[in-house]
Amino acid sequence: MWTWVSRDLSEGDRVLADTLAPVLRRDPEDLRVQVCVGPPDHCVELLSRYAEAGCQRVYLWPLGDEPRQLELIADAVAPKLAPL
Repeated sequence: MWTWVSRDLSEGDRVLADTLAPVLRRDPEDLRVQVCVGPPDHCVELLSRYAEAGCQRVYLWPLGDEPRQLELIADAVAPKLAPL
């Protein structure tokens, strides 16, 4: 799953509109409800919904700055997810 975690809401919007949407040729608003791009709470909610639907594993694919993104996921997203 493409990923960009940011505490800055406008940064997430920019990544959706300027990076991911053009590559996928999709509307950013359609993507917003499907990918982990945005604030940590959005990512936690999205991943929780996937888990509730039966998903047991998600591979994350940061859209850049991989070390920092993995840090943010480990610090701000993963601890808030319920264990399976």
